[in-house]
Amino acid sequence: MSEKEVLYARQGAVATITLNRPKRGNALSGPMVNQFVDILNSAIDDPAVRVIIVTGNGKYFCTGMDLTPQGDTPSASDPVAVTQTMFTTLARCPKPTVARLNGPALGGGVGIVFACNFRIVHQAAYFSMPEVHRGLIPALISEVIVPQLGAFRSKQYMLSGERVSSQEAYRVGFVTAVAEDEETLDKKVKEYVGLLLQSGPGAMRDVKMLVDAVDLRGGDQKAVVGYVREAFGKMITSEEAAHGISAFASREKPNWDEFSLGSEKLKSKL
Repeated sequence: MSEKEVLYARQGAVATITLNRPKRGNALSGPMVNQFVDILNSAIDDPAVRVIIVTGNGKYFCTGMDLTPQGDTPSASDPVAVTQTMFTTLARCPKPTVARLNGPALGGGVGIVFACNFRIVHQAAYFSMPEVHRGLIPALISEVIVPQLGAFRSKQYMLSGERVSSQEAYRVGFVTAVAEDEETLDKKVKEYVGLLLQSGPGAMRDVKMLVDAVDLRGGDQKAVVGYVREAFGKMITSEEAAHGISAFASREKPNWDEFSLGSEKLKSKL
């Protein structure tokens, strides 16, 4: 039986999805993309999961789409649609996502990184979008990269295919932290996960929705003001907010276990 190309593990409220084709640089095959989407949706639907980590096995985080012939290997009926779904589902995930970069990210791997909310990077890692060197364009990943990176940097990196070091990525501002070794990498991931687990699941979901909505309405100030006022009104009257405020007033840590996403108490405030 062949080894699974995407691994899944859950420890408490933290789910870890691992790209597992180390001999191929974790390049994304059709079946691998299908597995990733299925596993990601399972983690999203699991009320016990509050944080999702994405990482790679081996030297690379992910070297992008596998361009080698797949032979008779079963793939998606519409590989383009499923691959696009992978990026958009991760980007719109209602739970906070952390990319743990064990190594370089290329092409579609960069898309996975930009679809995550936090990006903790090993110092030896780098980023590259070398599609143009093969006569291709990074079309599917552009949806998650260009809005964050901006037109100037996007064109620079996508036209040149240059390698962007972890230190440069941090300077430019598209990674959260750089770790000097694997032990520090895991320590930094654990630190951010710890911060996320202190936060209300519904509040984190609504923060993500709020930021995306404000960003999309950036050209319409009236729409932004109206949306923000509505969001505040719904938030301040929620059970989760009442619990958090009460815990703060009592100098106690809030217990978010009963506020898992999908529960009646956590119908979206937005």
